[in-house]
Amino acid sequence: MIVRLNHFTTITSRMKLALRNTILSVATAVLVASCASAPPTIVHETIGPGPTIVNEEHNGFLKVYSATESMADDDGFSLLRYTNYQIDAADGTLFKEVPNDDQEPTRVILPKGTYTVMAQSDTSGMVSVPVAIETGKTTVLHLEREKDWKDVAAGIRSADLVRLPNGQPIGFRAPHAKLLEGPIVRVAQSK
Repeated sequence: MIVRLNHFTTITSRMKLALRNTILSVATAVLVASCASAPPTIVHETIGPGPTIVNEEHNGFLKVYSATESMADDDGFSLLRYTNYQIDAADGTLFKEVPNDDQEPTRVILPKGTYTVMAQSDTSGMVSVPVAIETGKTTVLHLEREKDWKDVAAGIRSADLVRLPNGQPIGFRAPHAKLLEGPIVRVAQSK
């Protein structure tokens, strides 16, 4: 009888170990899956140009301070460069791919209208942001680290800024955003 008790004890121990390993494997798989693909976060306001002087041109401008990456130059110094991004037309088709890989963001000339910028953010991963382009004005989108834009946003009413869900200001609210209702900001939390 002692032999059977030990035999059952051994089987019970093995079953507990197998159950524990199965539970740990499932828990690990769930954690890995949740980190890899989180649902998108939504911001409803459209980014527009800040206060500037209007000129006689029929086009407007866009400047995107996308995520930064360090690059070493020939002398071994580390340079910060902005990442490339794309601009989609109001109908969702690709309008332009922008090489933004310089120390200063590329200033893009665009016809007046609404577009969607798909760019990498330093704090929120890949984002999709609607922007309004007005004649002769520059629309600026700040997706770099919050502290890099804090001085520019200082002294501006909070109601005039569009923010990411984490509270980071990313640009000026378009003054006629109700007329431009279209796509909304989606932040894919994959970072």
